[in-house]
Amino acid sequence: MLTDLTEFERQVVNTARRGAVAVAATTMTVEELAATDEPELRIRADLLRDLLRGLHGDLDPRGIQIAGVRVAGKLDLDYVTAVTGLALYQCALPDGIVCRETHLRYLHLSGCLLTYLHADGLRTDDSLVLLDATITSADLDGAIRLLGAHIGGQLILDRATIANTTGPALNADALRTDSSLFLRDATITGTGGDGAIRLLGAHIGGQLILNRATIANTTGPALSADDLRTDGHLFLQDATITGTGEGGTIRLLGAHIGGQAVLPTFRLDNGSGPLLVLHEAQINGALLLPPTVVCSAGREGMSRRGCPDSDRTITAHGLTYPMLREISWRQWLHLLVHHTETYWPQPFQQLAATERAAGHDNNAREILITQQHDLRRRTPQALGNRLARARHSLWGWLGRYGYRAHRLVTALAVVLTLAAALSLLAGHVTTHPGHHAAERVPPTTAKPDAPGTPCSPVELIGLGIDRGLPLGTTGIRAHCDLDTTTGWGQTFTAILWALQALLWGLATLAIAAYTGLVRRLT
Repeated sequence: MLTDLTEFERQVVNTARRGAVAVAATTMTVEELAATDEPELRIRADLLRDLLRGLHGDLDPRGIQIAGVRVAGKLDLDYVTAVTGLALYQCALPDGIVCRETHLRYLHLSGCLLTYLHADGLRTDDSLVLLDATITSADLDGAIRLLGAHIGGQLILDRATIANTTGPALNADALRTDSSLFLRDATITGTGGDGAIRLLGAHIGGQLILNRATIANTTGPALSADDLRTDGHLFLQDATITGTGEGGTIRLLGAHIGGQAVLPTFRLDNGSGPLLVLHEAQINGALLLPPTVVCSAGREGMSRRGCPDSDRTITAHGLTYPMLREISWRQWLHLLVHHTETYWPQPFQQLAATERAAGHDNNAREILITQQHDLRRRTPQALGNRLARARHSLWGWLGRYGYRAHRLVTALAVVLTLAAALSLLAGHVTTHPGHHAAERVPPTTAKPDAPGTPCSPVELIGLGIDRGLPLGTTGIRAHCDLDTTTGWGQTFTAILWALQALLWGLATLAIAAYTGLVRRLT
């Protein structure tokens, strides 16, 4: 225990016993404090450790509170179980803080300047506050390390400036907070593939709020939060976020957002990879993503000409959400078609399920039709050989892959009308004098050279329908039929057989589409 205390250090001990704030007599900026050697503006780090261990007598429950000083030496609180909390306001800690496996009532470093905070396994009963703090580091492990830490209240880094030239700015894998994590108006700069902010497997007991934050990483992700879990909302309103590489700018792979995901960022950039990685993410509330965050023009649907902003991509395979906000289903569909790197069926199915749950069945069918178009456009080999691809294309053109059965019914009517028209034409084509390709059936007693009897227009139309119908007959052929002993009669007969085969196929497809449609809607 330190005993040779300076006058100011004795003042700190006395104010800690009373629960008051020890304030230096001279006011300096934190940058000036970091360079000063004046005794009245300095306190040794070892004294703070002794105080927190209770070696200087009973301390007030309000904790140790100091403002406007320089902490001389590294503040080493490793494995300390503190008797009270520690609050440093506008202080300079140029040699950094380590508090691994430490238990504190609270830790406040508002307005402080420090080189690093290494706090793996830290436990606090209340909040960890770095409001307006400035942390500049060159540490591979991170400027702020909170691996496996448990914060009993809020983690507040509002308006903090955190920069690391060789690693993450905030490295907090497996962090647990009992309340919210705030990074509002913060400026975060990190380096490397681990991300500027790293929250892998973290559990935020409230909301994760990064509104108006500026986060940048020139060699990796800006926010790397695979398997993140929040009990509340995720907010990224008006944030400026820049990342680099295939890992993505914002990584939420496998994340679970307990409320809404509000992502109307002011600017989101990545020159060599996806902007958002939402693979297997689960959002319990609404997904709020204005389309202009990804596609500058907020385009809708699928375009044969593609999209000029198609290099701005997202990954959404496995993403689930109950509803979309500030983006229409057509705009989200555009992102799935033109702003994803590969084809996956699940994002289309999820969007269709969302629209169907909202009672928009027609929208759901349009989404699933677009899914099939995108499948043929981007992964034609999945459909099989050329014949299979041609069959898929024809099926899409005729019946919209079974989602538009009325198109097949229309095609049936058109072909049946064509059959009736051919039959009507046959009744006016002369095969030889006095006879036509279609005419009344002569009685068995008629002479071979007797002239034929023309069919009426209604009979000719009925003949075409009778010849074309796949099932059932009108009975008209007993009175009016094609004369197959002539060339023209045989020609019309062959054409009507072909139309009948086509009608068979269309009828089969229509039934299949209709029954399949019923199954999907129920």
